[in-house]
Amino acid sequence: MADKNPNWFSKVFEPQTDFYKILIDQATMTLRGLEALECWLVEGAEERCQTVRDFENQADQIKLDLHRRLVESFVTPFDREDIYDLSTRLDEVINSAKAIAREIEAFTISPEDAYLTEMARTLVEGVRCLVNSFCTLKEKNFAEAEVQAALARKSENRLSKLYRQAMRELFSINDLKRIMRTVEIYRSFVVAAEHIDHVGAKLQHVIVKIS
Repeated sequence: MADKNPNWFSKVFEPQTDFYKILIDQATMTLRGLEALECWLVEGAEERCQTVRDFENQADQIKLDLHRRLVESFVTPFDREDIYDLSTRLDEVINSAKAIAREIEAFTISPEDAYLTEMARTLVEGVRCLVNSFCTLKEKNFAEAEVQAALARKSENRLSKLYRQAMRELFSINDLKRIMRTVEIYRSFVVAAEHIDHVGAKLQHVIVKIS
């Protein structure tokens, strides 16, 4: 008697977990955290800092769920080590946002610093491109996924330029304590941009492998 379902064997090896969706969810939560940071700097509302922490906690839960599912899954849509790397590097981005928020609070830096707002906006743009890249990767639109990953990586260059401009202006003032506190914040923004670049680079690596 003929098998009523000739594709049963291939179905056994179909991924049971939508890892693309989980990565998109983690990237989206990371974006919300960066948007909360930018909004806090623009509006100055105290609860915004806690909002950044809340999004970081939610992103962390998504990451932990993804890592658990990787262990339990027999089949993944692409190399499980690459999935793990992407999730871990995304986690570093949102952790950087939380670190920035904590430092601004601890050093009592005025959110009115225009460079802080522009740096935060640059990070938001970079992470938004990461989200777009993950979404188009899920749709197998590899060309657009590559474009978005490349755009995300450019945010590091833009932030580096802002950093140099901000440092020149900062060192023109005669307030050593303010300079020392603000330098730490600026450098934390640079680190966050570097983490975005790392995610973008890993995405490009994955796109080449699976396209």
